Amino acid sequence: APLNVTCGAEFVQKSKTPPLNFEEEETDSSSSSSSWHCSVDGDADRVVFWYFNNNRNFRVLDGDKIATLLVDFLHSELASSAAKSSNLRVGVVQTAYANGSSTKYLRQRGVEVRFAKTGVKHLHHAAKQHFDVGVYFEANGHGTVLFSDAFRSAVTTPRLTAFAALANQVVGDALADALLVAAVLKLTNRDLPAWDAAYEDLPSLMLKVCVADRSALVTNDDDTRLVRPAPLQARIDDLVAQCGPDARAFVRPSGTEDLVRVYAEAATPAQATALANQVALAVFDLADGRGER
Repeated sequence: APLNVTCGAEFVQKSKTPPLNFEEEETDSSSSSSSWHCSVDGDADRVVFWYFNNNRNFRVLDGDKIATLLVDFLHSELASSAAKSSNLRVGVVQTAYANGSSTKYLRQRGVEVRFAKTGVKHLHHAAKQHFDVGVYFEANGHGTVLFSDAFRSAVTTPRLTAFAALANQVVGDALADALLVAAVLKLTNRDLPAWDAAYEDLPSLMLKVCVADRSALVTNDDDTRLVRPAPLQARIDDLVAQCGPDARAFVRPSGTEDLVRVYAEAATPAQATALANQVALAVFDLADGRGER
């Protein structure tokens, strides 16, 4: 059968449903929140975790949740290690698609967050360039933790040394990442619901708008804002401001088709849907939309 069809990390993360081959009787016997699972994709560079809570709701712990778990552990371990590790720069690199709740959670805990263009190669470069301990994950579970030479010289504690040895320094590695997550949960005496409780994702929605020429839209260095056309970015800013303090929206052109991807999130599903639709209409009107408005 084809790889990643109705299964795999990205399917689970986007559809918010278990893999098709997870049979209903398994759901019945594994519905306790103490039971947990992970899904990897066909070439094993992405991983997400999932479980059924006590209300039998399906819950996904995606790449954002993995990043927060791992950086929390690393911060705690570094704080209790030798003083010479105090100058090490620890941070997380996210894309514009990272849920705003994860960014808020990290910043409230004093973690430096940087944004990079969409794509693992951009995340990897930023993590290596800016941090001694750089954590990066896309929402679909593709990511890893990078450690600098300064870290390896300064830190010799067994846990951190073992962590750095397991983390793949070249590419996202679903098996290594799954082992890191399992180790951190064991060492911190947590299960998936306790990990999941760190924060709740804001509701979000993604849409697509066909345009005459995608090259007419140019984003900034991290895809969070448009450089041009300026009137469209101004309109997006107005719409976001009207939607409340938790609202956020951005648009970015496809790399392969004449269409624009719209992302919006807000405090409620209804607000996120309304904001996404309004931004999509703004794209259609101000970026020469094609097809039905």
